Order: sequence, then structure tokens, then C-alpha cells
Amino acid sequence: MYLYETKVGATILHNTTYYHALPIGLAELHQARLRELKGGGAYVRVRNHPLPLTKIASLYIDTFLTLIAAVFLLLPFCYIPGTLAMFWVRERELHVKHVHFVSGVTPLQYWLVALVYDILCVAVIDTCFVIILILYGNDEFIGTPGRSWATYFLVFSYGVSAVSLSLLLSSLFKSATGAQIGISAFHFISGFVLLLFSSILESIPSTYDFAEFMKQAVFRMLPPFVLGEGLINLSVVALFEEVLGETISPWDWKVLGRPLAYMYSSAALYFLLVLALDSKSDMRAFYRYLFGSSASSPPAPAPAGVGGGGPRSFEMATLPQRPGARAVAAAGAAGSEDEDVAEERRLVRAYLREQEAKGAGAEAGAAIAIESLRKVYPPMAVDS
Repeated sequence: MYLYETKVGATILHNTTYYHALPIGLAELHQARLRELKGGGAYVRVRNHPLPLTKIASLYIDTFLTLIAAVFLLLPFCYIPGTLAMFWVRERELHVKHVHFVSGVTPLQYWLVALVYDILCVAVIDTCFVIILILYGNDEFIGTPGRSWATYFLVFSYGVSAVSLSLLLSSLFKSATGAQIGISAFHFISGFVLLLFSSILESIPSTYDFAEFMKQAVFRMLPPFVLGEGLINLSVVALFEEVLGETISPWDWKVLGRPLAYMYSSAALYFLLVLALDSKSDMRAFYRYLFGSSASSPPAPAPAGVGGGGPRSFEMATLPQRPGARAVAAAGAAGSEDEDVAEERRLVRAYLREQEAKGAGAEAGAAIAIESLRKVYPPMAVDS
């Protein structure tokens, strides 16, 4: 809406999207003044035929509307990573991830499958997004085949980097609902809010350099911010082509080249951090296996009869039985133990006796036996 103040002291509130609103309002105003001066029979007849907008003026208006649409397109994309990450938090909450790792799945296999599955889900969403743009006929994003593919790869790259970041952030949450809300809020702030904040800082001459520094150092490592920057760059390509009179490729470094480079590099960094967080215990064990208990001092030689004595040999020790061992033995004597467990225990003990009789040591493939290893589950309420 717009307030038009006339010289006679009247204010006309009109809708600027209707071209005839202001002339009609002015005609009614002058007709009222004329009737006040000449009598009730006077009237004013108005004919209005607005001139068509020039191509540049029309393009300015379309670009402005597309810029607003590009900013608000960030809102639905902020909820995608949080929705996908909640399933992996749920697996950790229900100890499904623990079962995978105990069963022999490595952190690389687990998180690589999680990343590929989430990327496939994002690819389906991105395809639907581009189809909707084609149906609405948004020329700034899908006006040419090159722009259509550029738009698709931009949102797809955002999906790859945002999924990697959400997998990293999922380790901060203990519940799936909390992860969905927290990660979605993080992407909203780092995308929609920071994009507006950066635009305001760039419009002020005294803070322009600070805004550029923050974009280079922090903001462009956040996938939602880079997505918004890429959409804005893509939306003004048609205007620049008309003004400059030259063809601008959407894959240019200043259009989508830089956003794509930032998103894929940040995706690789976030995924490596995810693997490092889940593999740190395995890396420490492997380090001790290769170099012993300390890298600065050589490992102590193994006792006589254990075999090898090198840094790769393991020492077998006999530990006193804990109460759990007596409970297992009592369960076996009472006949309440599972027959598969009892058979496995019998085979292991027979193997150990056979190795001991042969006098074989660690270098000959001696096994490590852990007695009375139990997994105690916390009490859970069961609905009757």
C-alpha cells in the first residue's frame, strides 16, 4: 500500500499493484471538490492508459521479486537436514548403532551408508523443487537449460554439505525430536538470518569490510548461507546480461563457481570430522597395537612362555573370577543357560586347552579368552 498526499490535504490509500487505483482515487477526489464548488451535478470523466514498462524496468521488477523469493526459498530447505538427521539420532538412542558396530560394521561403512542414503533422499527433493520451478515458469532460475541444471546442482550441492553437517551436529543430541528442532533452528539462523544480517552490513559503508571478512572466514562455511548467496547470484544473471549486453555463464566463479566449491569442500571436511569422532577409540587401539603403550619408550618384553615378545604380541593373564562367573557357572549347572552359549564356551575352552598342550604362543595364533563377559540392559517398562 502507498500513501499519496495531495495539495488539498487529502491522503489516498491505494494498492500499487493495480495500475488504475491512483487515477481513480484522484478522479474521485477532484469530483468531490468540483461538486462542492459547482453543485451536485458536476462530474469528472477520466481516461487512463498507462504506458507499457520498458524491458529494463520490467526486468528490474522481476529481479527484485526473484531476490525476495530466493531469500524465502531458504526456509523450507532449513528443515530438510534436521528431518534426515533425526533417524540417525534415533538409531543411537535405541542402540541400533551400537549393535552395528559390535557386529563388525566400521564407522566408515556406517556413516558412508548414512551419507549416501540421505543424499538420495535430497536428490528426490531437489528434483521435485526444479519441477515446481518449471511449472511456475521462473525464468531467472530455469529460463535456459544451463540455468536449470545450475539451479539443480546448486540445491543438490547444498543437500550434500548440509547432510554432512547435520551428521556432525547429530552427535550433540540425545533425542530424535531434539535433534530435528535443534538442527533445523541452526540451519534457519545460519541461512535466513545470517543472509539478511550480511546484506544489512554490506549496505552500510562503515561495516562493509567487516561483512566481507565474516563472509570469507565464517559465513561461507555454512551451507544454508552459501545456498542463499548462490540463489541470489543466479537470480540477477538475466539482469546483468541485459544491462551489460553480454552472456554470463551460471557456472562462472562469481555466480555459482564459488558457492559450489565452498559447499563441496565443507562437505568433505564435515564428513571427515564425523569419522574422526567415531573412530578415535579405534585409532588409539590401533596405535597401541603398532607401537605399544607409549611411542617414546619401547614396549616391555613379554614373559617367558608367552611367545614373540615383540610389540605385536599380546600377554594373556588369568584374572580372578568375579561374581558374574559364579553366576554363569550356577546357571549352567542349573540347566537354565542357553545351549548355544554353553556349546560355544565348551569349544573355546577345548581350543585353549589344545593350544596350551601344544605349547603354542601368540605368534602361533593363540586366542584371547574373556570370561564372564555380560551385557546388562537397563530395566524397561513394558505395556501389558
